[in-house]
Amino acid sequence: MSRVSRPARESVRRASRRILWPLLALGLGSGLFAAEPGSQSVITAGTNAPKVQSTTVPETREGIKGLERRPQDDFQVRVRTNAPAEAIVATNLPAKPAKSFHWDVTWEGWNGLHMGMSQRTPLKTPREMLGLAPQSNAPALHLEQLKLTATLGGLSEVDAAVYKTDGNFTLPDDIQLRRARLRLQGDCILLFPFSYKIELGYIPHKFNLNQAWISSERLDYIGYIVAGVYQPPMSLDLVTSSRDLTFMEPATAVQALAPGNEAGIQIGHPVFNERGTWTLGIFGGGVVATEYGNASQDYGNLIGRVTWLAMDHVAPPDRPEENRYLHLGLSANVQYSASSIVRYQSRPESYLAEHLIDTGEIDASASGAVGAEAAYVNGPFSLQGELLDSIVRQDSNGERLNFYGFYANASWYLTGESRPYDRINGCFKRLVPRRNFDFGRGGAWGAFEVAARFSYTDLDDGNVRGGKIGLMMGELNWYLHSHVRWMFNAGGGHVSGGTHEGNIVLFQTRVGVDF
Repeated sequence: MSRVSRPARESVRRASRRILWPLLALGLGSGLFAAEPGSQSVITAGTNAPKVQSTTVPETREGIKGLERRPQDDFQVRVRTNAPAEAIVATNLPAKPAKSFHWDVTWEGWNGLHMGMSQRTPLKTPREMLGLAPQSNAPALHLEQLKLTATLGGLSEVDAAVYKTDGNFTLPDDIQLRRARLRLQGDCILLFPFSYKIELGYIPHKFNLNQAWISSERLDYIGYIVAGVYQPPMSLDLVTSSRDLTFMEPATAVQALAPGNEAGIQIGHPVFNERGTWTLGIFGGGVVATEYGNASQDYGNLIGRVTWLAMDHVAPPDRPEENRYLHLGLSANVQYSASSIVRYQSRPESYLAEHLIDTGEIDASASGAVGAEAAYVNGPFSLQGELLDSIVRQDSNGERLNFYGFYANASWYLTGESRPYDRINGCFKRLVPRRNFDFGRGGAWGAFEVAARFSYTDLDDGNVRGGKIGLMMGELNWYLHSHVRWMFNAGGGHVSGGTHEGNIVLFQTRVGVDF
């Protein structure tokens, strides 16, 4: 092999310096500019924008146990500051440490306003300082992290009703704001992790604190601990969110004999791979204004509920035709009234009407109620029913009074959807139409559901003449979107045995929007 002379090698070396060094400097400069650290603000807005996964909003449980997982929508605006610095790869240039405090704000259209803050401090837990391994499934102090996530949402429903009656009572036609709510819910780490929800509401002629509770993480043996104001675990219709009911209002038996929102504390969790649930709680009534439930005063309740999926084939949301399950449930309520007043009453499944059956104030310091519930779903078809029975012991003469009621309903989704099931709480959850209403593009009409229900409630026994009512109702529901529903309800029935006697025919409609 021939050798290159020394002068020639020097000439080549000088030429390479002139060419390669400028190229290398240009490359390094471009790389450093691309990796420049610092805070950033990102706003994404537009059709079909990809959903950005938040680092501060964890997946949480559904229903009363935490935030509900909602369907992804196609519009969002996101603002994020104090973002973690990107890694910098450069010779002799140290990487800047990530900032310990982050906050995040996201507007996700129908899914509401999401906010999150987190702060990390390099601290060790007591077990780590002692060199011990962390305990599994045991409460632990979180000394190194503070976190708060929140979702701001709301709901508005407007009702209109027309009545025709005969007999000794009349009901005026009416249109009103049926329900309005503003809620804040999320997760928090403050020594211990917990979920929370605060919901302020309006119902005709009064404001109320609809819900305000905190829930622990799941603990061994006792499950979730929930404390505050919320719906006690009794009646499938009442445990299911009002926006997810098939009919505009719960059946008369549920309104009269099952408790509404109360203050209390409960424990419970799913069992057997979420095929069943159990819940047990202590509650005090009369603390907040309620929409339904018995009208007793100054009372305490011990309430328990168990559910079981006798048939368990809850299909994924994208295959509703395969949905086949049978839900069974039992609940019990032991009530003690310090004021010796027990009272049951109900409207005719229309909130704009007055109470047509009412026991009045019964001189009784204690009562008990049991409930049995069942629901069968086969693709777009579903059946549901409940039976409730209450025993009241009068203080004046020791006589035992028996009040009871039941209902049965059937529904069919004309567009092929199926009722989704919440395994955590043993109830139904939000329906997501296969195609949202979009007349301008493709002519999609959303989802349609037809339903029928018969209900009967008897508040007559002994010397108490609370009345009896039997109703037959038909329903047409139009789901324009998972957050928008238009309901049409028509039916009639007969009232007897109490202060009201006669027949009633009604037509009512509701437009509801939530985010």
